[in-house]
Amino acid sequence: MTDAANSLSPLEDRYLDVNETAHYISVAVATLSKWRLRGIGPRYSVALGRDPRYRLSDIIEFMSTKMAANTREAQTVRREAASVVSVRYTARRQNRPVGRRA
Repeated sequence: MTDAANSLSPLEDRYLDVNETAHYISVAVATLSKWRLRGIGPRYSVALGRDPRYRLSDIIEFMSTKMAANTREAQTVRREAASVVSVRYTARRQNRPVGRRA
């Protein structure tokens, strides 16, 4: 973890639900869902089954990896994110090829 995450008190390093996390990092709840599906967002806990929880320190660490010092670095960060986002994922079961079985 980063130094900022390590310096959080136990009360500050709490778990946020999806709505709180989306509000905290200013993205839509659907965006967090897509990030979880693609594996590109902040780490989250699956201890509560279908309700993912995000630890504040993990959110801060994720956001710190997206920092840029200038516009050229920002373009690189955006380009890397776009290359991952362009990969198409689906939650549906793929059709199996039709053919004879041996």
